[in-house]
Amino acid sequence: MKIGVIGMGPVGSILAAHLLEGGAFVVSCDISKTRIESIKTNGIRLKHTMEKETPVTNTCLAVVDLQEYDLDLVVISVKAPYLKSVLAELEETLAEKTFVMSGQNGLDNEAQIAQIFGNDRTLRMVINYAGNLDENGGVQVTFFNPPNYIAALGAKGTGIASQLTELLNAASLETVILDDIRAQTWEKTILNAALSPVCALSQRTMRGVMETDWGMDLVKRLLSESIAVAEAEGIDLGNEFMQHCIQYLNKGGRHKPSMLIDIENNLPTEIDYLNGRIVEYGRKHSVPTPANETITTLINLLERKSK
Repeated sequence: MKIGVIGMGPVGSILAAHLLEGGAFVVSCDISKTRIESIKTNGIRLKHTMEKETPVTNTCLAVVDLQEYDLDLVVISVKAPYLKSVLAELEETLAEKTFVMSGQNGLDNEAQIAQIFGNDRTLRMVINYAGNLDENGGVQVTFFNPPNYIAALGAKGTGIASQLTELLNAASLETVILDDIRAQTWEKTILNAALSPVCALSQRTMRGVMETDWGMDLVKRLLSESIAVAEAEGIDLGNEFMQHCIQYLNKGGRHKPSMLIDIENNLPTEIDYLNGRIVEYGRKHSVPTPANETITTLINLLERKSK
């Protein structure tokens, strides 16, 4: 199986390393020359909760260069704000046989892909691991709460989804294939929306927020609103979902969510694809989301501040 992975940040790097270990032909793509040179020279090095050193042979610096490899699948692992520009490049260059999968945070990313490539060529992956790049180009894998989930939007994609799932499981990255992934995308979005922006605003790690009473109170308010919106949308998250969320978020440890790192580096965040989407769905169903609206506005102000 020939796979291109776009975005060699922590998420894409962890995925590419396991795909290579599972036996896939992988092309690692990133616009950062420094990042590509690092993985070409040293391979993908996973540390902390995962320990791997995986050699990398095939790389490129531009999405258009992927057309040289006759790929079966392209996985998009860039931050959600960059999805539109990546899709525009893929639309111009991708072979008709190639499937496209979102391996990102956020709601409705797969719908954006399907608008261009159709449901039959579109897949979605919900990723339950996280990490940070260290100063030497390695990936500090901070946690993995298995499994990951994969689903094809159309019947023609089920075969590629099955192959991909088998590859990842062969490399011990536990992954489950689903017929319908909506509940899992909502679950992951709700989890991200409850804590990532709070970390970004307070400049604290996940544990740094969760270990305080006022942090926990805000997280619970965000969760309550988001769960109400999901229920209005017809998403069944189960009776004990709130408890599950708190347990999940308490396992984050000293991890710095990517939104905090983006704010520190004056980069666009995924807020509009997380809390912003929840606010949109809340308006659709007339479900109040004051905490999510406030959080979204505050992050928007930070990332769009005057220079």
